[in-house]
Amino acid sequence: MANQDFKIVVASAEQMDWIIKLAENEGWNPGCKDAIAFQLADPSGFFIGLLNGKPIGCVAAIKYENCGFGGYYIILKEHRGRGYGLKLFHHAVHSGKELKLFGLDAEPAQISSYEKSGFIVYHRTMEYNGIVNKSEIPCDNIVDARTVSFDKLLQYDRRHSPDVRKHFLAAWISVGTDRSLVYLDENNTIQGFGAIRKAIDGYKIGPLYADSFDIAESLIHTLVESFENCKVYWAVPMPNESAIKLVEKLRLEKLSETARMYSRQPLSYDWNMVYGLTCLEIG
Repeated sequence: MANQDFKIVVASAEQMDWIIKLAENEGWNPGCKDAIAFQLADPSGFFIGLLNGKPIGCVAAIKYENCGFGGYYIILKEHRGRGYGLKLFHHAVHSGKELKLFGLDAEPAQISSYEKSGFIVYHRTMEYNGIVNKSEIPCDNIVDARTVSFDKLLQYDRRHSPDVRKHFLAAWISVGTDRSLVYLDENNTIQGFGAIRKAIDGYKIGPLYADSFDIAESLIHTLVESFENCKVYWAVPMPNESAIKLVEKLRLEKLSETARMYSRQPLSYDWNMVYGLTCLEIG
């Protein structure tokens, strides 16, 4: 049988570098520190497909508290069309079978395939890119995310995502990003949260949450202030009209469209305040 020497194993820290490189070779634009942050978020959340002991593909199934999220679904070109990818995908979904929900981001051409597996489209996402300039007027309400109560930041993140992401959030603000900032009102209540990280090309924004258009705009300009002529990549949920207005105001260009899909209607969260998704690869 063609698949008799094929097996799936949990990716080691060393194999994570191979996964990130594979994504880069596919024309993706991973963050430079993604491998470290993803391993800290869920050490058993990435899988490698081995054929005769050699890696030929990968998939992610990051597990949060009640839901999982899949990504990095890649098979080497010379091994496609032989069923290995489907085995990896089913393994990823099955690894989170005890969870209430499983999500992923799908390219438009793959939506119907995922629908056949029971997934439903929650919203469309458009990735934009372009140059964002730093703010000429400093905002005293914006501080380093690591200086505020982690529990309060975790609660704020949960308001804007379908699950509690404790380990991921800790890894994201400590090692995964170059800057993570929050916007505080006069009562030190969090009203915005944004992060930026160096990628193979330019910088990636994510997440970007804000209670208002003005807060989102202040955060994005402050995030880029350490990087001259900062080229950003930014995934925006298309139902958020305010987010679309912001990227249009900044004159960013449309790059690619995906669909965020879930295995059922997701746990409630306020995506109207989501100006930028955290990461297309793992939610």
